[in-house]
Amino acid sequence: MAILGVTNRTENWKTAQHFAPLFGDDAEAAERRVKLGQKLLPPEDFAPEDTSLELFWYGMRDYLNDADLSVAAEEEGLAYHYRRLFENSFNLRARAEEFAAEPQGFQKLKPKNYDSSQIRSLRNNLRNTEVDIVLESSTHLFIGEAKHESTFGASGGDVLTHQLIRQYVMARILIEMQGTFRRIVPFVVGNEATALLKNSQVRFMIKQGWMREENVLEWSDIEALW
Repeated sequence: MAILGVTNRTENWKTAQHFAPLFGDDAEAAERRVKLGQKLLPPEDFAPEDTSLELFWYGMRDYLNDADLSVAAEEEGLAYHYRRLFENSFNLRARAEEFAAEPQGFQKLKPKNYDSSQIRSLRNNLRNTEVDIVLESSTHLFIGEAKHESTFGASGGDVLTHQLIRQYVMARILIEMQGTFRRIVPFVVGNEATALLKNSQVRFMIKQGWMREENVLEWSDIEALW
């Protein structure tokens, strides 16, 4: 039912509507969460187990708030983990530049993009990264981005300029800082999978092996879990 006859077209509302049936302690909701995990992984990789679901998750911000560190300590710690995971052994900047040179790839990067020396901006990017849908099990962390009428965010003024990459980087670093193991499984959900698969950020994530092509979903795939 529309309020004042105005249809709510926001992604947050659509996300809440579709994932509300997966919340709760009852067996039915738990079964739906397991079905989501099994849809996002080959069946042999995800066994039925306890799962937790959250929406509109600011994992890094809330973790750092609880840690009660100084701004300088946050900056140094985040830059250290970023360098170790995404600069030293895996040059994210170089990979993004290569992709920018491809047809229908990224726009040309700015010097600050994916550069860990920009520690103040890097901290702010990671702290303020939101993930629409998060499903956690004892072995996996599923991070999902929901799209309805808007596209994936990209800002050349940010260090981590592309939305899907930023979410993945944030999740990897957060797990590293906690010292716990979770395999990260990104996914996206939107109106048309074929259109999502053409998006440059989605194609980059797939190319890096971070996202399975099968994890580009439509809203009807979520409805089928009900």
